[in-house]
Amino acid sequence: MDRPIVIAPSRRARVALGAIVGIGLLVLTLSRVDLAVVADRIAAASLPGLGFAVLIVFVDLAVRGLRWRTLLHGLGVGAPVSLARAVAYLTIGYLANLLLPARLGDLARAYLAGTAFQRSRLATLGTVVVERLADGLTMLGLAVLASLLVTGIATVQALAGYGLLVVAAAAGALVLAWWIVTRTAAGESSPGRRVREVAGRLAAGTAALRTPRGATIVVVTTLAGAATAVTVAWSVAGSLGIALSPVEATLFMSAIALSLAIPAAPGSLGTYEFVGVVVLTSLGHGADQALATIVVMRAVSTLPPIALGIVATWMLHLRPRVILQAAGEEGTPP
Repeated sequence: MDRPIVIAPSRRARVALGAIVGIGLLVLTLSRVDLAVVADRIAAASLPGLGFAVLIVFVDLAVRGLRWRTLLHGLGVGAPVSLARAVAYLTIGYLANLLLPARLGDLARAYLAGTAFQRSRLATLGTVVVERLADGLTMLGLAVLASLLVTGIATVQALAGYGLLVVAAAAGALVLAWWIVTRTAAGESSPGRRVREVAGRLAAGTAALRTPRGATIVVVTTLAGAATAVTVAWSVAGSLGIALSPVEATLFMSAIALSLAIPAAPGSLGTYEFVGVVVLTSLGHGADQALATIVVMRAVSTLPPIALGIVATWMLHLRPRVILQAAGEEGTPP
């Protein structure tokens, strides 16, 4: 039986910092635009283009559900997970991420799905970590490549540099921590043994990557997910009169994705809008048109998963309090 996952008190400081950063960037973004013009731009958006983007969002959910289902099957325990149930818990996690800071929805998804699918909750969390790493590294690579092909976008280059620094620092910290718990006397202490135990259970989430079939599905679905995300960005921008080339659409989407790594308010409010507007204005488009695109982009990419998440929560008879407990928002998980 997995022990409860405890949220450190320092998270409150991170949440406060994220709120300050997000609100500050949102105020800065709004100060650059005329909200009446932004509203007019949104009202004039092409409905066929938006409809196509929404369709691609549903395709994206199916692709990501297939990837997570593959990772869950790699755990080798419990009954097979259907694609529908994988997508259901995936969207519940997205719904919780929108409402909670610091991506605590991922924690809630791992706890609830691990319990429902009769799998180790820590191993299930390990599959979510694999997802996040795969998506993050893919978008980081696309951002670096696109920023080299589209010159003069200092914001994306800075975000890419920030992402590379975060990856390098995280990798260095993990190597150092592993050396301490495996090569020094500290590893024989009770906390050291606990760290090795937790790391081992989390690492179980990578089991699918150790088979050719599983690794192939994860790689293909990750690349397909990146392609659908870029397609949604391209379609939404086009519906608001912004014609982006494939490289520019990739630059735009990867920059937004990297902005999610910046401490922010729930739903990345503020950072998402600021980075998106900066990228589009750097590409020569007006700030009003850019913000209108970002607002519609947020709605198109989040409303369908949220709607499915609400339906899944209702069909699975999950109460909001249970989701908050699973995320550690109301004490440790039950």
